[in-house]
Amino acid sequence: MTDATPIRVDLNGPARPWKRFWRSTGFSPAELLLEPEMRQALAHLGAVPNRGIEYLRVHYMLDLVKADRLGAYDWSLLDQALDTIVEHRLRPFFELMGNPGKLYTDFNEDAQVRHWRDLVEALARRCIERYGAEEVRTWYFETWNEPDIWWKLGGEVAFNNYYDACSEGLKAVDPALRLGGPGVARRVPPIFRSFLAHCDTGTNYFTGETGVRLDFISVHEKGAVKHAEDLTPDTVGICRHEMEAVNYVREHHPRFAGLPFINNECDPQIGWEIYHTWHAMPYFAGLIAKVIDQHQRLLVEAEGVDYDILSNDNGFLGRWGQRTHLAYFGARQFDAAQRDWVTDLAALAARRANPEPFDYVKKPGLTVMELLALLGDSRVDQAGALDPDRTGLGVIATPSAGGGAVLLYNSVDRIWRSGASAVTLEIAGLEPGRHSVGIFEIAQDKGDPFSVWEAQALANESNADQLAALNLPNAEQLAALRQAQEPALTVRRVEVRADGRLALDLTLLLPSVALVVVAREAKPPSEAPANLRRQAYRGLNGSTNQVLFWDAPAGGQVQLFDVLWGEAEDGPFQVVNPAGLLSTMYLHAVPSPGGWYRVRARDLSGREGPASAAVRG
Repeated sequence: MTDATPIRVDLNGPARPWKRFWRSTGFSPAELLLEPEMRQALAHLGAVPNRGIEYLRVHYMLDLVKADRLGAYDWSLLDQALDTIVEHRLRPFFELMGNPGKLYTDFNEDAQVRHWRDLVEALARRCIERYGAEEVRTWYFETWNEPDIWWKLGGEVAFNNYYDACSEGLKAVDPALRLGGPGVARRVPPIFRSFLAHCDTGTNYFTGETGVRLDFISVHEKGAVKHAEDLTPDTVGICRHEMEAVNYVREHHPRFAGLPFINNECDPQIGWEIYHTWHAMPYFAGLIAKVIDQHQRLLVEAEGVDYDILSNDNGFLGRWGQRTHLAYFGARQFDAAQRDWVTDLAALAARRANPEPFDYVKKPGLTVMELLALLGDSRVDQAGALDPDRTGLGVIATPSAGGGAVLLYNSVDRIWRSGASAVTLEIAGLEPGRHSVGIFEIAQDKGDPFSVWEAQALANESNADQLAALNLPNAEQLAALRQAQEPALTVRRVEVRADGRLALDLTLLLPSVALVVVAREAKPPSEAPANLRRQAYRGLNGSTNQVLFWDAPAGGQVQLFDVLWGEAEDGPFQVVNPAGLLSTMYLHAVPSPGGWYRVRARDLSGREGPASAAVRG
């Protein structure tokens, strides 16, 4: 190992806004929102602290609207899907995509264009009636996904007609509802250029006015092509390719140059379903942190881009090697429907009536989203000769009341490279006095359930046992996997001297992510978690999986949560989670339902707040 790299952070130094632009994920098709597997997955996503995952971008939402003629729609399935999103503290990034009853065929036809406007107006009115104008104004409405590939209802003119219908339909209900696009897959394709020209100087199909409102511009840029081999993602190349779109807008449509910019499928490699083992490993966590840092440095700060959303398509359901937030264990096969974006409403009712047992384990790619969510809203520079795009060692430092959070990552664009970097981290600008220092780590054997799973399989003596451990782990194996899915946490209690400085010696494996949280010790948590609710699912091994979901108490410091279980409503209670939880969700696998649950928060020093009201199990 080389000499330690010095990194100095002054939390009282010049700060600039640090926008949480990475707070979105997506998947396809929309019918999955109606199934228990996705409902439990959304509990994981919506529980990330501080709404670290806030938006859900789902393809073919409007395929959930049933129709046998234009103008007559059954909204019941879409209502259920939206309810599932909202109740898990998520918000739709609503693609106006899908074809109710397969009735729309060509948006060059005037009647179809006008019916589509009425459909969008009815959708917007229904959403506001159900969720309120204030909530729906926080949503994004977007065009058909990747129209350079998937638009089949006419050519470029028809697509522009469709956009005008979307715009007028939303505006008729609430002009504050935002709409943009076009979410293209290829780099500055013809439909991207014609769409921008239409919004800038074209003629609105309905009003005859010049130009059509455009609230944001979206594209898709990924790090490597779709391939079965482990092609190395080009992370700087993602930023460079996004700038091609930005520069095109600045040159050809300068009045749109200041619009919010979005890459809502910023994935390291095309093809969620292609198996790459590193999707399950700390490498992916480091890659996610690095890509976010690169977008802040290379686009927001260096190029002045108003970067609004950096999304991914990790919301699919899949196994260890697939690009998903969670590793799925169960008998169902999701690949075909998700890969081909097939909505099969005819088979949906039967699947919902007879759900299969299943279990999930959280991957490092989701765990790192929890750590990123603990960063503050402003960022300070670090002093030191770091070159993260070359060496892989990077820092994101954010101050907070009474302390701060410093995220370090060690990630290079070489999938199987390994090593370690020694770091001396000096944090200045702290208030003198007693502090708790929490170091959360994702690295090999730390927040790394895949390594545990691999060891479980290799420990079995027969091939049959190995296959069982690989595909359907038993209760003991699942418990070990879930214990390993949380980031490794080390807590130190330190006295910060009058100069306000603290020095820490760290070793960052390659790849890895570490979050250092320094919190001034003051009062323990004073409020209890609220709105505790429970949903039961059929788990493997005959278990009942009690999924608990709650609201965090207010407070600016990092909170860990404990889930308490007791046989009676008034206790006694015992802690059932093996490690403190950052997210406001816990899955408790039990042989059969019963007992009562409560949840409490504690700070890094271990001081506990009051427990929530009890909920029957």
